This record gives sequence, structure tokens and C-alpha cells, in this order.
Amino acid sequence: MSRSLAGFALALSLLGVSVSANGQGAPPQAQQGKTPDPELRGQWLREGQTFVCRVEAGKRAVPPDPDLLSFACQRMGAIGVGISETSLKAVLGEPHRKLPPENNATNYVYFLGKPNQYPYLAATVKAKRIVALQISGEAPAAGYSFNQVNLGDGIDKLMAQFGSPHHVGPSGLDKTELWTYGPWPFSFEVRQDRVTSIRINDPTVGAK
Repeated sequence: MSRSLAGFALALSLLGVSVSANGQGAPPQAQQGKTPDPELRGQWLREGQTFVCRVEAGKRAVPPDPDLLSFACQRMGAIGVGISETSLKAVLGEPHRKLPPENNATNYVYFLGKPNQYPYLAATVKAKRIVALQISGEAPAAGYSFNQVNLGDGIDKLMAQFGSPHHVGPSGLDKTELWTYGPWPFSFEVRQDRVTSIRINDPTVGAK
């Protein structure tokens, strides 16, 4: 169920002003453990082989914390990586399943339609924070798109938003490819030219 992306390099854009974390070292440690601003929303834009997270600050009296901007693009609807376990449960309630802990993290599974059927959302919880989210299924899940891409979308729409993947390999599922864009913290599973899974993870610490 889980997939991991190692490393991260990010360029951020806020109202046309670029804030960057280059790939020569670890992301800023100040980001770790902070709570993302639920009002901030962003979108990944491709620039060559890199991506920029474009964040709309709106009419804010106080500029948003630049250490938290990287989370603005890591959202699926009302939830996103970096939020607390309490915030997750406030939106989705108690998980339908809780998988055994692995690497000090636990996966909470939510079935978004009928019980024990696709689509489902898996949230990886570590130290009471959400470090990864993965949605899986063949049909669109209303309210859970990522960067305008939803389950069931064709690869033409996926490539329009993200371009060609940096790597394509087997996902471990039958006749399913894993499209990765590392070191950026998102990946997709594709089967018969359609998106069947979307995974995003914490851009500051990753998810194992």
C-alpha cells in the first residue's frame, strides 16, 4: 500500500516571489513538526525537470510562515500531509482499519464508498502527524483530487499537469506502472493508461 520517496528539493513561489530550498542539503529543519496553515492552497507547476509550488496568499494582513509553504501543495481536498492526527479524525472520523505499526508509523485506512471496497484513503501517521496520504481506486473520488488529478483520469491529463515522469517502473500490482517524479514528494500508479493511485508525502521528512 505504501510507497516512499527519498530526498526533496523544492522551489516555492509566493505572489511571484521565489523562496527556494536547493538540493544540496536537507530541507529546512524549522519546517519539521510545525502545523500547516489550513487556509493556504497551492499548485505544482512544472518548470523543465523541476517543479514550483505556486501558493496564493490571498488578502492576508500577515504574510504566511515561509517554513510552511511547502505543505500548501501537498493536499487532497480538506486534508493534507503535515496535519495532526486529531485534525484528520475531525474530518474523516475514526479509521475503518488500522494496520500494524511499521517503522514507528501506522496506516489508517478509510473506505470512501462502500466498506472494504475501492476507493480508499490510507493515511500514514507518525508521531501523531500525517506524513503521507495515498488514495487508490479506478473511479474518481469526489473531493480528493491532487493538483487537479483524480483517480480514473487518463495519462493525458496527468501529463498535462506534471509532464513526463522521471521514472517508470513496476508498482508491485498486476499490469500497473509506478510513475515517480523524485525527488519531489508525489507519485502515481497507472493501469491501462489511467490513474489508479496517488501518493503524496511530507516534503520535509519523507515517509518510510
